[in-house]
Amino acid sequence: MLGALKLVRWLGPWEKTGYPTVLREERSIGALRAYVYSPRGRARGVYVLAPGLHFLGPDDPRLDRFCRILAGSGVHVVAPFLRDHLALRVSARSTDDLAAAFDFGEVLGAGLPKPALFSISFGSQPAIALAARDSHRDRVGALVLFGGFADFAASVRFCLTGRARFRDEDLSITHDPLNAPVVWMHLLELLELECDVDSVMAAWRTMVERTWGRMELKLAGARAPIAQAIAETLTDRDRAVFLLGCGLREGGGAHLERALGRIGELYAYTDPRPHLARVRAPIAIVHGRDDDVIPWFEAEKLREAAPRARVLITGLYGHTGAASVSPRALARELSTMLAVVRTLEQAPAGAW
Repeated sequence: MLGALKLVRWLGPWEKTGYPTVLREERSIGALRAYVYSPRGRARGVYVLAPGLHFLGPDDPRLDRFCRILAGSGVHVVAPFLRDHLALRVSARSTDDLAAAFDFGEVLGAGLPKPALFSISFGSQPAIALAARDSHRDRVGALVLFGGFADFAASVRFCLTGRARFRDEDLSITHDPLNAPVVWMHLLELLELECDVDSVMAAWRTMVERTWGRMELKLAGARAPIAQAIAETLTDRDRAVFLLGCGLREGGGAHLERALGRIGELYAYTDPRPHLARVRAPIAIVHGRDDDVIPWFEAEKLREAAPRARVLITGLYGHTGAASVSPRALARELSTMLAVVRTLEQAPAGAW
């Protein structure tokens, strides 16, 4: 109960920046770097995190704060720098990296309950795959998925267009335009676009580094000056592809549909649903109703593949942290928040 109260204090919408005092150490796990967060007192469990795609990894201040909050509730937190996620790429190798981090967390928590896996965003794919592996599925204490996805192609379409289909209804929802370059990093190899691939990829990464986390750049046209400055360093041919991938040039829609028609084979491993049937640990699926990167109904698709999972849809958290809500909405959401907090407290303690 004390751990839950601490989580409520720091994760509630009334606290945007603070976090508890914990110990953070950098460790080497084979070829991986990782941060290990520990509470000031005795730990009651272990969380192993699967971060999403971000060039900073656990150095992202938002993720660092979240890890400190988890540790402050009384658990060890292992946050690895997944190599391909740092490169802004989904890959099958990330599951192997996560496995190494999990093995480390298991040793760290010797004598404690089985470690719990906690994934964020696109970290859901390696987390689910690891929890289903013959080598690990009896060793995972719980699997918590925050903002995860079931359908990679549908998530890609939403990231670029805000368009989605759910329960036979076509939807158009506010989406984050700052993610476009990362999506096109994955689509470029599926298209016959003439360019210097390395130059365009590097330019897209620069665009991401200069724009992510700046909410004001989500407004129409706000990111264009940054993109134009980067584009000036490219040849005319590469500039056209770069701006297309930033969502600042016409013709992206046709290229998107062409790429999605070819995406199945290359990214077949990203489908978590076959793995979910093999997961033995209890599963919790948490998703923000206003997530503008991966829409909330991806959680419903995950539920269909894991019908025994605990599913919590909340209006208090978006894709990158606490959302702003009205007093009336806050009152409605408090019970869901308490359920989320109880889930976070119980998962690493073997309390489900």
